[in-house]
Amino acid sequence: MNKRELLTRSLTGILIVGVTLAAIIYSPYSYLAFLSLIAFFGAREYFKLDLESPGSIVLNLIPFIFLTIILSAGYFLMRVQNPMILLILIPVMISLTVLIQLMSINGSEALVKKGKSVYSAASYILIPLLCGTLFLLHEYNYQYVLVPVILIWVNDVGAYLTGSLWGTKKIMPSISPGKSLQGTIGGGLLTVIVAFVLWKIWPDLSLPYLVLLAIATPFFAIAGDLWESALKRNAGVKDSGSILPGHGGIMDRYDSLLFVLPVAALAYYIFVL
Repeated sequence: MNKRELLTRSLTGILIVGVTLAAIIYSPYSYLAFLSLIAFFGAREYFKLDLESPGSIVLNLIPFIFLTIILSAGYFLMRVQNPMILLILIPVMISLTVLIQLMSINGSEALVKKGKSVYSAASYILIPLLCGTLFLLHEYNYQYVLVPVILIWVNDVGAYLTGSLWGTKKIMPSISPGKSLQGTIGGGLLTVIVAFVLWKIWPDLSLPYLVLLAIATPFFAIAGDLWESALKRNAGVKDSGSILPGHGGIMDRYDSLLFVLPVAALAYYIFVL
């Protein structure tokens, strides 16, 4: 990596961190907008990885539907304060996407292929982000959202540093050659340490919530990372997109969040609400 590429990557990385922190901390509305944009751009990148044509109705319309569903779920959670809206929106979304496909696709084989792509995207992107709207119930406390985000970043840094120094045992070289057992262990240990530090900084946070995330984040984060790597390798591309100079696409930066966020939402529902 030359100096120009390093500078571009560094500046984009600072921007990603700044925007993420600002969106989570500023207000529940900025957090909801943050989730909605991940849903929109993440879905577009996913469908491109699934080799959808540029003019495809799936590529151009379904991401907008995902965005609308996240916005609607978050709005109703803040106004109605009832998590049942999440269970209702999922089958509504499925029915709506089937209706759109029936109106635009002629033939069972094409319909089934497109349907599998949409439902896979819904499972991978939409439903985890819907789980993320659960933090909008009652009084929004950004610290509970910030904890999993910080632990994901810490785990990535710890895994990278440890793996760079001592990473000899590769986990899945056919999918992600850089992932090592030593790096995974190092990332996990640093995650636990930082979770303890966060508890000291924010002593009012639920300790069981922090403990569960400290244990679960390294496993779910690497699962999300490896899944995204498998999708890109299957599509024959290096990055999921190009919206973030030097970093690739939205999914290249938030793939782990999609796997960790449902765990955080579950812990929040059990230990905090």
